[in-house]
Amino acid sequence: MKKLLRVAAILALLFVSLPLFAKEPTLEETVADAAKKISRAIDGKVQTVAVIDIRSDHWALSDYIVDELNHELTNMLEQTNVAERDEYSLALIQQESDYQLSGAVSDETIQEIGAALGADCIVLGNMETVSGGWQLILRASMVESKKVLTSWRGKVSNKEKEVKFQVEKSKKPRPMAQNMGNGKKPTLAKNALGVSIAMINAHGEEVSTLHPRDVIRFKVSVDKNAYLAILCTDAHKEETWLPLQSNFIRAGESRIFPDIPGAVLRVEDGIFGNESVKVYASTVESDLPTQKKMMGTRAFKLANENAEIAEASVEYRVVK
Repeated sequence: MKKLLRVAAILALLFVSLPLFAKEPTLEETVADAAKKISRAIDGKVQTVAVIDIRSDHWALSDYIVDELNHELTNMLEQTNVAERDEYSLALIQQESDYQLSGAVSDETIQEIGAALGADCIVLGNMETVSGGWQLILRASMVESKKVLTSWRGKVSNKEKEVKFQVEKSKKPRPMAQNMGNGKKPTLAKNALGVSIAMINAHGEEVSTLHPRDVIRFKVSVDKNAYLAILCTDAHKEETWLPLQSNFIRAGESRIFPDIPGAVLRVEDGIFGNESVKVYASTVESDLPTQKKMMGTRAFKLANENAEIAEASVEYRVVK
C-alpha cells in the first residue's frame, strides 16, 4: 500500500511539473493560431480581407507578422480573398508615420488603405512588450462600418528566437517603399526646385487614363525644401484648390496626395474629358498662390526676391 502511494505521489508530481517544461509557442505558431480564429470568423462573410499594419516599436517585427498572417490566411480562407499591401500602401503608412513622428498610423488612413486595396475587411494589430514576453493583439473589422468582426490575443516569450531576430533587425533604418510600383520616373523635366508630379493608381503605377469612380491620387517629388499649393481642374474646366494636411515637403521626399487621413478623391461620374493637377512650389510660404491672389490668371509671380518658385502639372483623361 505504501509503495502504491509513493508511486501515485511521484506520478502526481510529474503531472504538476509537466507545465513547467511545456514548450512555449513560437511566433509562427502564435500567428497561425490567430489566423485560424480570424479565418473562422470572416470566411464567407466578406469578399476581401487585407492585413494592414501591426503597430510596434520594431518595424521588422511588424512587417514579419503581417507577412506571416497573409501567408496563413491565404492558405486557410476558401471563400474570401486576401489582398496584400502594395507599394502605395507601404508608402502611405511610412509617410504618415514620418509626419506624426510617433510611428502610429491613424485609423482614417488605415480605412483608406483598406478601401484602396479593394478590401471590405481589414486586420489591424498591436505587438507590445509585457511581463516576460510579448503580447500580440489583433482585430478584424469592416472597412466602411468599422464594425469589429472578431479579436484575438496571444503571448510570445521574449526569448523566442524569431522575435529576437526581428527586434535586432529593426535597429537598422526601415527601407522606404521604392519606385511606387513599376519603377518609372515622372516624365516631366525638372524645374528650379526639382518639382515633379505623376498620377498613380492603387498599385503606385503611373497612369494617364481614369474611369468614373476611380480614386485620384498623385505623387509629388522635390529636390529642395518647399511649400506647396495644388490646383485641380476637371473636364468642365472648374478649378478647386486641394486641401492639404501639410503643405511642406522636404528635399528628396516623395509625397502622395490627397494627404488628409480618410480623404479619398474620386473621378466624378458623368464628366469625361481631359483633367489636370498643377503643383505650385515655393521656398517661401507667403509666395504661394491662392484663389484670392491668382484672380483669374495662372501666372506664378515672384513677390519675395529671396524665394525660389516652380510649378509642375500632370494631365489625365477620364473615359467611360
